[in-house]
Amino acid sequence: MVRRVDREPGGLNYWPYARAQVPAKTKIVEKLRDFVAREPVTQAIHASRVAAALVLIAPVKNNTVRMAANAYLAASQVVIYPRHLFGTDGSDQVSFLVQTAAALGRAGGTEATRKAAVQFIGAQTVLSYGASGWAKLPGHAWRTGDALVKIMRTQTYGDEWFYRQLDRLPMVSRAICHGVLALECGFPLLLLRKGKFIDLGLFSMGAFHLANARFMGLSRFAWAFIATYPSVRALARGTGGEG
Repeated sequence: MVRRVDREPGGLNYWPYARAQVPAKTKIVEKLRDFVAREPVTQAIHASRVAAALVLIAPVKNNTVRMAANAYLAASQVVIYPRHLFGTDGSDQVSFLVQTAAALGRAGGTEATRKAAVQFIGAQTVLSYGASGWAKLPGHAWRTGDALVKIMRTQTYGDEWFYRQLDRLPMVSRAICHGVLALECGFPLLLLRKGKFIDLGLFSMGAFHLANARFMGLSRFAWAFIATYPSVRALARGTGGEG
């Protein structure tokens, strides 16, 4: 809402350029996208999304109202996605999965459907962490422990101060790198023994996200993933479904 410059001429998401990146398959969809791309409409959709989010944050207990808020956030994210094509990332995908699953769970109207939604969200987070670690394993830089310092020296995701500290203390840099790799690869194992160590794992991953927000600028990942932690705990403990 505050970065209109990205949608103005010369911006990353200037619509005449962005619309060609994801071509519409039908004229109706093309007209809908062009309508959403109008700046007043874009701003209105974002404002309405804020309102829907406030409903979910507020102590509103009506199942239908909360389901409608979840469904609107999921549907509006699909509609607004092409408008912000450049700049979206995995946090947007997590948010969409959470809102869609929550809407479906509440639409069922039973304890069983709500529990299924909670466990689905938790399972998605566990899978995301595990897959992220497993995808890193083939990388030579990750196995040697040099990946972190190499990331920190980039302009896009790096931090000059942190890079200098890691470069000065290579053993610490490698220890952090290997620690992240081990935590991500082994995260699914925290579901064993009824989640006996799940809180420690979630605390560690939460700290990891906060560090990424500070040093890599990935603040939206912290919001998106930490919000799923109650579902991860419920999955590990075999509970869930309330609310």
